[in-house]
Amino acid sequence: MAVKPLDERQLFRMKRENLEKRINLYYLETHDTDTVLEYSLAVLVFNGITIDDYSFVCKDLIKEIFLTNEPSDKLRDYCLYFYDFFEYEEWEQVRDRLFKNRAAFSEHTRAIRPETKYVRAESAPTAETTESSEDYFETVFKDELGKKHKQRFRNVDVDMPNKKLFTLLRILTKLTIFEKDGVRRFTQVVPADCKTIIADTF
Repeated sequence: MAVKPLDERQLFRMKRENLEKRINLYYLETHDTDTVLEYSLAVLVFNGITIDDYSFVCKDLIKEIFLTNEPSDKLRDYCLYFYDFFEYEEWEQVRDRLFKNRAAFSEHTRAIRPETKYVRAESAPTAETTESSEDYFETVFKDELGKKHKQRFRNVDVDMPNKKLFTLLRILTKLTIFEKDGVRRFTQVVPADCKTIIADTF
């Protein structure tokens, strides 16, 4: 039986060990690099929101993709988000494989540089620094038809600054993997409708 694609419920709810197994299995059976990169970016966003540890999920697979796969626009667009996955010499290899020179790399990644700091492992909340609770973020997005839908993130850092939270949520709007009945789901964040349940409202 062919492995099924993952949806947002699995990416944002599964235990880390099972999630890594599913993503690795999906890649093993499909070699669908673009989808795996989107899965992994979604997990980076989730790690930035939850106090559970989802840092460096599928690290070896991500390194393999960037160090061995044929250069592509997706690899160039996403590489900086995964900077922390590489040792310095490995990162030099990635940059040199994907771009003609450092100037081309800097220009290509200029627009996303301010937001990449929010998906770095060192900036993610952890259970060691944040008290565990039943609080959660109830976020609202529009799909590509303009219809609103909710997405909940549990076990979160309720003291997270709004700027960080909404920057992370907006990264999800770049992804094309989330669909329902053929309609892309995460296309626009609706900040006015997002709220923290139990804790103070945004």
